[in-house]
Amino acid sequence: MKIDVLWTPLELERAPIQDRTAVAVDVLRAGTCVAIAIRNGARAVVPAESIEEALRISNSLGRDRTLICGERQGVRIEGFDLGNSPAEFRSEVIGGRTIVMTTTNGTQTLAAMSGAGVVYVAALVNLSRVVAALRSAEADPLIVCAGSAGRVGLEDALCAGLMVEALSKKRKRSVRAELGDGAQAALALARELSPVSVETLRSTAAGQALEKIGQGADIELCAQLDSIPVVPVLRDHQIVSLEPSAGSGGGGKGRAK
Repeated sequence: MKIDVLWTPLELERAPIQDRTAVAVDVLRAGTCVAIAIRNGARAVVPAESIEEALRISNSLGRDRTLICGERQGVRIEGFDLGNSPAEFRSEVIGGRTIVMTTTNGTQTLAAMSGAGVVYVAALVNLSRVVAALRSAEADPLIVCAGSAGRVGLEDALCAGLMVEALSKKRKRSVRAELGDGAQAALALARELSPVSVETLRSTAAGQALEKIGQGADIELCAQLDSIPVVPVLRDHQIVSLEPSAGSGGGGKGRAK
């Protein structure tokens, strides 16, 4: 298994992804919102690159069957139903609805990854489930950190490093994981910063930005490792659950209620 980590989506310009199993990582907050939305009964999450595209998709699918969510610079877009706070994605709000989402970084990253064979969406809340899916896949993993406006996001690199660490364990001695430079650097970072803590996420640029706009409470939800046991996968321009039954039943402690 060859594991690569791209610390920003800009590296996709030089990284062939057609035959890879790709993972989009956005801890604060799009990846966490997607996991919670799928876990709490959304029919699907449709990523959109722009506000105009989100409105167009919602209208084409039927405004009565969709919720438009998203942010720019962390703040809910005017006229949208929801922002990008995991606490907003409660089952009684989103259950049975299709979520059309546009965010500053996460949905842009997904758009850039559309050429991959398979694309999963990961955050700290569903890390182990995504790792299990990667172990089952035949193609080599490519983990892409959403970051922020082309800059490295510490929280995303940390999550990627934890995934690399988990993928490197429990393998047959005769089969060793081959790590690219980005994967090695992410692994070193994860070992330095483990265990995951709310304080670590708060110290990041993204965490501080959330605190400044009064949404620091989201950080605690986003820091709850393995609290949302789903694997969101991008299929036909929609994010759905890899496991069909994952959208029903009880939730982990990170479930937004």
